Amino acid sequence: MTTIDKFLSDIQKTIKYDRANNGGHYDAKRACTQISKLFATNNRNLGALSVSISDYWLNTYVLASEDLANEPSEQNIERIKAFQSFCDADEEADFSVFTADDWETLRDFVDDEAENLDLDSLQNMMNLILQNGALA
Repeated sequence: MTTIDKFLSDIQKTIKYDRANNGGHYDAKRACTQISKLFATNNRNLGALSVSISDYWLNTYVLASEDLANEPSEQNIERIKAFQSFCDADEEADFSVFTADDWETLRDFVDDEAENLDLDSLQNMMNLILQNGALA
């Protein structure tokens, strides 16, 4: 099982448990907050960068959704999956779900945390940012 497969499985479990632990009533905001925390925990080696990315996903895409009750949408699952691939520095991943603003935000987040990241992670993430035209 790949990192992404495990992460997607954990997302599905989080959604399932939210419903099961609350008498069959699903609370998308609560579940997505848990998914955001799961993302940060999965990437704790990146420190504050993982928290910044997970907060960005939650606030920009989930909480701003016009259909919050049905989050995470398939598109937002694809987004957090792409964010996970970014953190894994997976050059083969599909990042087409990212907007130019997403890449610029990632660039800014990585720049802000650069001194706290190990050199390999920093180099790999900056390479992805460069490949996607977000270096200013």
